[in-house]
Amino acid sequence: MGLRVFLVEDNPVMREYLAQVLWIEAEVETVGTAETETQARQWLALNPTAWDIAVVDLCLKEGSGAGVVDFCRNRQADQALVVMTNQDVLPLLQRCKLLGADAVYDKTTELDDMVAYCIGMAVEGATGLVWH
Repeated sequence: MGLRVFLVEDNPVMREYLAQVLWIEAEVETVGTAETETQARQWLALNPTAWDIAVVDLCLKEGSGAGVVDFCRNRQADQALVVMTNQDVLPLLQRCKLLGADAVYDKTTELDDMVAYCIGMAVEGATGLVWH
């Protein structure tokens, strides 16, 4: 089974782009999406083990990606959480790291790095290595 990603992104074009890039580059399957903090929390509550990595935009139509990160605080050890943003919100990014985000990326300049991170997870999973 390949890597399963849950995408929390309010921009439908960016959400579709991320899903396509992750599938094409590493056969990462998008198992769920959300546009708001409330939708994300609901999906995560109903699907606590259905994902391997959550990619969360910090600024959403409703709520905040930081709220989603906080909701995932007690996730399984093998589940990763990545935060993205295209805004200069350093205090919120630092808070996300404190809440347990595994990585934080700037969508405008580090999107390739975020995709590489996900590809690395997919490769590790395919070879049986445990990702931390």
